[in-house]
Amino acid sequence: MKTVIKLPLVLVLFQLLFMSACVSVEETHKRETCGFCGMGIDQFQKTAAELVLKDGTIEHTCGVACMLREIENAGGLSAFRSVKVHDWVTGKLVAAETATYVLGSQVIPDMMPNYIAFAKHEDAEAFASKEGGEVIDFQSATRMLHR
Repeated sequence: MKTVIKLPLVLVLFQLLFMSACVSVEETHKRETCGFCGMGIDQFQKTAAELVLKDGTIEHTCGVACMLREIENAGGLSAFRSVKVHDWVTGKLVAAETATYVLGSQVIPDMMPNYIAFAKHEDAEAFASKEGGEVIDFQSATRMLHR
């Protein structure tokens, strides 16, 4: 009789232990998501943007369009310590204000409207001549978001 009682107890304890291990693994491997739309940042490394708020908090967006919306919702660039985008060619972070963008190319890396950032104007021109789209600066990108 004692053996019969021990086996269900052991099974229940094992299940509880297994369930708590699953929760721990899930918590440590949470995916970072876009602060605006919720898409996973890990899927959009070539287009993700980094926004550093005045208090040092870092937020990421999946792409330039979501970054521009975040800036607008915050009341402008003055709400941030820095805003950076990934250069399409090198993958390095560059200041969003100094980057050149291609809008409306055949390449849709994250969502619409499809802005792609470049550190160098000539790289944006070369990309647009191959893939289409309009080469614009940061100020134009912010205005065109509402077209």
